Amino acid sequence: MNQVFFQHYDKILMDDFIPSIDFEGLWADSRITTDNQLKGIEAAEQQDIFLIGHRMSQETPHHSHNFYEVICILNGVIENCMGSKSFYMSSGDICIMNLASAHSLKVVDPDAIIFNICIKADEMQHGTFRNLFRSDTFIGTFLRENDNLDYLYFPNNHKRNLAGLLQIILTTYAREGAATPFLLASEVLQLFAELLELNEYSYYGIDEKVLEILSYIEANYQTTSLADASVRFNYSESYLSRYIKKHTGKQITKIITEKKMENAGLLLQNTDLPVHNIATEVGYQSYSHFHKIFKDWYSETPQMYRTKFDNRLP
Repeated sequence: MNQVFFQHYDKILMDDFIPSIDFEGLWADSRITTDNQLKGIEAAEQQDIFLIGHRMSQETPHHSHNFYEVICILNGVIENCMGSKSFYMSSGDICIMNLASAHSLKVVDPDAIIFNICIKADEMQHGTFRNLFRSDTFIGTFLRENDNLDYLYFPNNHKRNLAGLLQIILTTYAREGAATPFLLASEVLQLFAELLELNEYSYYGIDEKVLEILSYIEANYQTTSLADASVRFNYSESYLSRYIKKHTGKQITKIITEKKMENAGLLLQNTDLPVHNIATEVGYQSYSHFHKIFKDWYSETPQMYRTKFDNRLP
């Protein structure tokens, strides 16, 4: 996701269709019910799928739900706490919670923006999502609470256009029309399908140590490697690789490549730097290697990618 997306949907979330939430009344009994969640949303009580969004300007107490919830972070960082466990979620991250899940949210960034896709139990178990719910996939197993798991965490993925799909879901929910519930259901189902196909998930999430490692990669992505990070954090390469995979669902080498490709894409979109210079800027000494990785990542060459954004340059 990019800042333009955040700015545009900040207004939609805050002004167009997201209610002003009475936190104290909402969590008075430590359980969010559909009725309480829908309180104040005009004509929403008949909706099988509804969206709730807000800034993380105050903490939420420990609570459970009587609906299935998909937490999406549009901007900033939050701490999601499950009893004795907690993990950090940042821009683009997604977390699925089932009926057995209970959690609280702590403020890390008061300007962080989240929105929740809420699916009523009957709709999940017997309606549009019933085949997913009954499936032997890792999401189906989780939704049925078969493994006593608290949550499914999906880190931001820059290769797949999940941000675009979330944008479509938000836009659909904001519109009025007889087709809106059906479009919304199909788009949310597509989101689940994308997450299944992506197959990068964790039952643990990003703790303090992983956050420190990811911050190091963010600051040093041009030059760091698995070997470099293992020395920096005093772990063996095999242990560090397993640890990051366990907590993020991704290999550390992919995280580094992802960061290089994300920044290469931004430079192609927003500057007129020659592609050779961009390759060097994001940490590739060989232009041919950069070209191959970029084409594999974006399914098009850097020049083709840039062409789509040429009209945005001054």
